Amino acid sequence: MLNELIKYSLEIPFTLTSPTGFYVEVGFKPISELFVYHFLKNNKDRIFSALEEILKLPHKKLCEDIELVDFHEVCDVDAEVLLHIITKSEYLEKVNNENLAIVKYLNGFAPTKVLQKIKYETFDTPENRFVKSFLRELILWSEKIIETFFDVLKEKTSDIEELLWSLNDIIQNPIFEKVGEMRFFPVSSQVLLRKSGYGDVLDLYREFTSYQPFFAELQNAIENKDIPKLYEYWCFFKLIKKLEEIFGCVRDLRVYVGSLGELSERGDVYAVFENGWKLYYNKRLTYRRYSYSVSLKPDYSLFDLYGYLVGVFDAKFKLDVMETERDCEDFDELGDEVEKSLSYETWAKLEDIYKMHTYRDALNIRFAIVLYPGKRSIFFELNRNRIEDWTLKELIVGGDGKVSIKEGVGYLSTRGWLDE
Repeated sequence: MLNELIKYSLEIPFTLTSPTGFYVEVGFKPISELFVYHFLKNNKDRIFSALEEILKLPHKKLCEDIELVDFHEVCDVDAEVLLHIITKSEYLEKVNNENLAIVKYLNGFAPTKVLQKIKYETFDTPENRFVKSFLRELILWSEKIIETFFDVLKEKTSDIEELLWSLNDIIQNPIFEKVGEMRFFPVSSQVLLRKSGYGDVLDLYREFTSYQPFFAELQNAIENKDIPKLYEYWCFFKLIKKLEEIFGCVRDLRVYVGSLGELSERGDVYAVFENGWKLYYNKRLTYRRYSYSVSLKPDYSLFDLYGYLVGVFDAKFKLDVMETERDCEDFDELGDEVEKSLSYETWAKLEDIYKMHTYRDALNIRFAIVLYPGKRSIFFELNRNRIEDWTLKELIVGGDGKVSIKEGVGYLSTRGWLDE
């Protein structure tokens, strides 16, 4: 399940809205590798294009240094230079050439070293330091992503390898060789905001440093072996695969992340099937618009072609062990026969069935289903019929092959999905 989930997470496209302003958030959570993978993969062309624009016309500034130069190298003379000549006697020497005006005025002496203001152009600006710092960070992350995911899905890292090659080539450009380390972020720089290439790099930086809960949660779940959370994500992708067999191939699969890194609850995480039906992840079904009582948020919501809510699913990775005879009797009322064993494992919890009734009633939908890794699948129809060992296709498609959704609640075993 874990390898399959990582594969799905590497393949999903997502859209990230750019923040419109700067914000500061102090935290200790590392950036998710899954997010970085998608960021680099989806923004490869933008990154390369922005850096190419910078190399075509890099920002530079005019600097001025004060140096001591030989007398014959003097170009400009002002009051400061004259003051230096007459006050620094250690640089004066006796000469015999009285044709020089300065020798005449200095009583036979001439300076060997003269103070001069040297003007020159440099690429070592705060803006270029910022670009170089971000460039280094992208290189380090590209190397890490290739190392992390190469064994899982080799062909998926080819784009990152191509980007890494380009980034290494760019950072070796003579322009960046003369650029120092970034000491502060030039937050108010008009160059970053307006100059070609620099503004694009700033936008990319904002997107890259935004906190991404979807990928962070998935990464944390993988690292911490949070099985219920992993199961929830896994069910989303498997449910899409199962519904593809009914509604046709997925036409669009999107994960939208907002400007502050929030995972939208307005229906921005969804899959659109060939027939126009949609499956949403964690969509908030609000009071009045969908529910007659309170807002609800099932794990997955299914909408038809016309935008009507048809049914919901909840992923539950649980083990229920019935410890008393009364527990067995309560649970067996939902089954088709009374089990005598006192060890019922991998059944959906009884309260989850109650919750499905709540969903169906409050949302006025046709079905509400618990997805659980148990042994049996039972669907309780509205007409009091009970269907065992049913499939999603049997729930949604009638005998004539057309969509004919049954009404009721139930629990569907995903154990067979694990073997696929």
